Amino acid sequence: MRGLRNYQVNVIIKVLIASDFLIWSSASLVAPIFAIFIAARLPSGGIEAIGIAATIYCMTKAIVEIPVGTYIDKSKSERDDLYAAILGTVLNAATFFLYPIVASVWQLYLLQIVAGAAGAIAYPGWYSIFTRHIDKSKEAFEWSLYDVLLGLGMAVTSALGAFMVAKFGFNAVFYIIGSMTLAGAALLFIIRDRIYQGAAAKK
Repeated sequence: MRGLRNYQVNVIIKVLIASDFLIWSSASLVAPIFAIFIAARLPSGGIEAIGIAATIYCMTKAIVEIPVGTYIDKSKSERDDLYAAILGTVLNAATFFLYPIVASVWQLYLLQIVAGAAGAIAYPGWYSIFTRHIDKSKEAFEWSLYDVLLGLGMAVTSALGAFMVAKFGFNAVFYIIGSMTLAGAALLFIIRDRIYQGAAAKK
């Protein structure tokens, strides 16, 4: 069997996992019941609004993500990757703070565009840094660690979110998600001086 030293994870990977753990776990507080929020808040939108909102998010993300990835690949420094991840995460947090004031289906669709663009900006930078700094010969373990921790966090908050909404309402839960997402963005600043500043930087 491998010794414990073989399962040590470098700081950059730890921070990236911790950041995503906060972001995805908090998002799962409302993700399973988001359709209920739309139906309750925007009865005029009907069931169709739920499907259209999801399509708008996915289409926006698909359109924006490759250009963002291509742009940040032009620089040898990882600073642009990191700042893209932070910017996208902050924009995503902003959408959660704005959901409580949605009053029409068109406002919902606009927020879905912002949320899709936020994801498209954040993901390429995060994945790029994770890919470069993953520990050699531990790739499968560290990706598994990421997947398991996020899965456990999302499993817990998916159930917890329903109880929180029942007790405190959707608005309070959205504010909690927005705050936790901002915390996830703030964590990324920890690795600012540890990532590549240029071609000759090291871990």
